[in-house]
This record gives sequence, structure tokens and C-alpha cells, in this order.
Amino acid sequence: MASNREEAAGAAWEGADVERLILGENPQTQSLEDARHWAAVYRHLVVLEQHLFDVLAKMIPNMPGEAQREAEQTNLPVIASQVERFRHRLDYWSNRQRELEKP
Repeated sequence: MASNREEAAGAAWEGADVERLILGENPQTQSLEDARHWAAVYRHLVVLEQHLFDVLAKMIPNMPGEAQREAEQTNLPVIASQVERFRHRLDYWSNRQRELEKP
């Protein structure tokens, strides 16, 4: 059981690392198509995680008190950190795309 706990903790820390890249992502790319691709990937991830956050936030008030506290203390912060990470990476790729679009 400890290994599952350690894996979950590691995943939470990795998810919060705003500089963590997705496999195949190359921030130094000179390809405009790559920049567009990664901006689109992160745009989708931001929408997904924000939707999950919003759904959970709407559900919490209808939960028993203990479940509310647990969700507010664990679930919401993890999802919020993912939203922040994906927005950070989206900002990077949006800026990179603009740089590469300049003549």
C-alpha cells in the first residue's frame, strides 16, 4: 500500500511542476507547426481540467461535511495545480508560436 501512496504523491508533485513537459514536447523547436500543435494540446488540457474543477466545485456543497472538507483539501488543490501548469505551458507555446510567426 505504501508504494501506491508514494506513486500518488509523486504524481501530484509532478502535476504541480509548471515546467514539466509532455513526452515529445521540445521547447526549443524552430517549427511553427510544432508550436501550433503544442498550443492546441495545452488549450485542450486547460479546458478539460478547468471543466473538472468547475464540476467538482459545484458538487462539493451537496456532499456530507467530511466529504466536502476532503474534496476541498485534496481534490480541488490538485486539479487547480494542473490548471495552473497547463495554462503556464499554453502561455509558453502561444508566445513561441507568435515568435515563430514573425517574418
